[in-house]
Amino acid sequence: MPLEFIYKKIKNTLRKIDMKLERAKYGYIDKLPEDISYPEGGLYDVVYEASCKWPHNTALQYFDTEITYKEMIKKINKVAAALKALGAEKGDRITVCMPNTPEAVYMFYAINEIGAIANMVHPLSSAKEIEDYLNQSESKIILCVDISYPKVESIIKNTSVEQVIVVSPTRSMDRIVRILYKLTKGRKNHVNKSQHVITWDKFLNKANKFIGNPHARINAKDDAVIMYSGGTTGKPKGIVLSNLNFNAQALGAKYLVPELFKTDHSFMAFLPNFHAFGLGCCIHMPLCFGARSFLIPQFNPKKFKSYITKYKVNILVGVPTVFDYLTKIKFKKDGLKNVKYVVSGGDMVSMSSKEKINDFLKAHGSKALIENGYGLTEASGGFIFSPLSVAEDPDGIGYPLPDNDVIIMDIKTKKEAKLGTDGEILVRGVAVMKGYLNKPKETAEAFITVGGKKYLRTGDIGYVDERGLVHFRSRLKRMIISNGYNIYPANIEDVTLKCKNVEACAVVGREDKLRGEKVVVFVVPKAEVSERTIKKELNNIYKQYLAKYEIPREIRFIDALPKTKLAKVDFKALENY
Repeated sequence: MPLEFIYKKIKNTLRKIDMKLERAKYGYIDKLPEDISYPEGGLYDVVYEASCKWPHNTALQYFDTEITYKEMIKKINKVAAALKALGAEKGDRITVCMPNTPEAVYMFYAINEIGAIANMVHPLSSAKEIEDYLNQSESKIILCVDISYPKVESIIKNTSVEQVIVVSPTRSMDRIVRILYKLTKGRKNHVNKSQHVITWDKFLNKANKFIGNPHARINAKDDAVIMYSGGTTGKPKGIVLSNLNFNAQALGAKYLVPELFKTDHSFMAFLPNFHAFGLGCCIHMPLCFGARSFLIPQFNPKKFKSYITKYKVNILVGVPTVFDYLTKIKFKKDGLKNVKYVVSGGDMVSMSSKEKINDFLKAHGSKALIENGYGLTEASGGFIFSPLSVAEDPDGIGYPLPDNDVIIMDIKTKKEAKLGTDGEILVRGVAVMKGYLNKPKETAEAFITVGGKKYLRTGDIGYVDERGLVHFRSRLKRMIISNGYNIYPANIEDVTLKCKNVEACAVVGREDKLRGEKVVVFVVPKAEVSERTIKKELNNIYKQYLAKYEIPREIRFIDALPKTKLAKVDFKALENY
């Protein structure tokens, strides 16, 4: 043990020295602490500590229901005891197939409290996808929302699940809402109760049968969460993230963008908990620092206005399509005065969209400027954030969090590219995943060694400037190579949106015998404008702003851009359109 302890100390010290040398190359981020001490325990431990500091602050708000930190911890402890009564043990994998509800939060932290691993699954996944996720994780317990129960019931016999817990999304709403839901949607979600299928309330009653303390001592580097993503290639894989990954992200964000973390701030959590950016930035981060997380189970554009005005949300964290929708809502002149910060992640915001959103915020009483967050599930969701000082940089996405580093790799030579030169964005540090679940080969392929150091490949193209600011160009998969030229769709999309008669657009590459690939732009036109007029306007704009090889060879009109389950543009669907 003493030798192992000394080895870990030396290894950790060398890692910190290495990181500091890497940062010294660029000299960015003023006033960053030289040595950050990260929590040694789990996610629950950090939130428990916050509850001791701010017991009477509102931790969760679920529409008109407010839950204090003290109340939240009590409920988490009860869920943890109920899990132990079911036979759950440290190291078990327990599935959470839920939208953003208080019950999902209680279960998530209770799983961590007993030393188990939370397997986070999209409740709108198909039955076959849920079956695959349950089998990949070898889950024996699943908490699912009632609308997903029929799918779970249809595949449960093909898995190792022994206990299904079912809960309605209205469980923590007021009584009238619960009755209305049961009379409408609830009647369609009949649950076949049995020894292996129980409701949330019966599950909680099991806590009375457990004697002892459900809390388990866990290490920062222990597995904490499994999330699913296509990764940089192929079929969805389970991504194993540690306690340190999420805790370091929260603490690092407080140093990099401290303006976000005040105890009287309220974060709107409409990004889902099965999405690393949503779980990390909208739920875990605010709960680490005494702030409030306003939970939204399903994003409803029609209610977006009331979410902001009625509940006085200060911080909006979302994807670009949500903020684009925001500009279409009619607010009073000071209707957005409570909005202090807007953080966009999950996809790139074009400069024209950024300007439109910022102008809209200003015109309705908000001093916020849209800030970028960048990350991928393999790096805990949020890896790079842009402080206010760089919020107006056209394609700047910010700086990496403390004890994390970014380099740019020349795609051809596989060596580090010079400052200002495009290449693949590589990352390493305390936010990077432990690996893909049960897939050592895919895990090895996700990393690459450059200059003697191991980095995670992001599959994104960008560059780093002399300030150390990271800039985003395009997804590597989306980069179009035509006649040997590298073409970045994001740039063409930004230029296309200069046309006032274009509502939205997306650019993809199509196979072309002559050029290898040709550029195709899909355009959503504004009403009452002819396609012929828009084509003429776009051709004039392209000639003015794009190189000849970048100009789209085909302009196609579409009523609406297809979206993924996470509200991102579905480029794969467009490629086959």
